[in-house]
Amino acid sequence: MGTKKMKVRINRNGQTEISVECGNGDDCLVFTKAVEQALGKVEQRELTADYNATDAVSVTSNENLNESL
Repeated sequence: MGTKKMKVRINRNGQTEISVECGNGDDCLVFTKAVEQALGKVEQRELTADYNATDAVSVTSNENLNESL
């Protein structure tokens, strides 16, 4: 297994998406927990088909980062 990678995408409308590669089991959820808490309420969590094998996860938040800064 490779090094865990977290990708964070912030859309123009303030929607934030987080995806994780190279995790194992619920490890990716622990890996993203601090970022999720900083961004605010998780609107949607989508576990990919690879979740059990590679822990790829997509998380969406509609919090506006400008308000948090």
